[in-house]
Amino acid sequence: PVLISAHADRFGQRPAFTMGLKPQLSSGCYESLSEALAHRQLQGWVSSVSFREDDTFCVRPYNMFEWLFAAMLAVMTVLASATCLFVTFIFLRRMLRRSRRSHLDTARKLEGKPAITAVIPCYLPNEQYLIEETIEWIMREVESPGPLEVCVVYNTPVDLPEIEARLKELEVLDSWPEGRRFRAMRVMESKSKAANLNAAMKTVEDPFVVIYDADHHPDHDSLMLLWEKMVRTGVDCVQGSYYMRNLSDNQFGCSPCAFP
Repeated sequence: PVLISAHADRFGQRPAFTMGLKPQLSSGCYESLSEALAHRQLQGWVSSVSFREDDTFCVRPYNMFEWLFAAMLAVMTVLASATCLFVTFIFLRRMLRRSRRSHLDTARKLEGKPAITAVIPCYLPNEQYLIEETIEWIMREVESPGPLEVCVVYNTPVDLPEIEARLKELEVLDSWPEGRRFRAMRVMESKSKAANLNAAMKTVEDPFVVIYDADHHPDHDSLMLLWEKMVRTGVDCVQGSYYMRNLSDNQFGCSPCAFP
């Protein structure tokens, strides 16, 4: 392309024409904004367009200050998001606790004191070292709306004299709180938890049954809440939620999930 200009001659009588080459644009500069925008790297994520005094638009990469500012914005966004999630978690947790306290108060005011049997099926060779701890916890720590009986129903391929003798001792123990009763029964032909449960259910006489695993440590008011929900909703079966009580001992211990 050429540049053409008109000007008067030295006598001022008629215009004279001169021709010359158009000035060459600098690298990365363009005559129009649309051209400059089209040549940005990664659609402008790492560069910007600036306007120069010679009426050109130049594409330039971000400088160190701009990258630092972007990094600060990213960090602030992450922190703000984490704060929002944490505050939401705390709010929901408090709302659930208020609802839980309300249902617990309702359960304690309901008429009637229904008897409940807690069935704990277990495979004794694997769970012989923790079953007594679970029995003690449920018998002494779990609140019940009425009389409570705990039944451990187990199967074992071999005799375990020590732990079975200990279960017999717990059966005759008379120091359980609120007159609670404990019994253990071995299902000789059983080879599964289902068979243990079926055998136990044939011996249950109470109107309500709750089933725990051999390593469960239920919350103190969990049984009251389960019973209250059955009465309030008129259903025949309810299931409680659970959490890991030793979660703080593993890699997820610092997460919000570590809190019940």
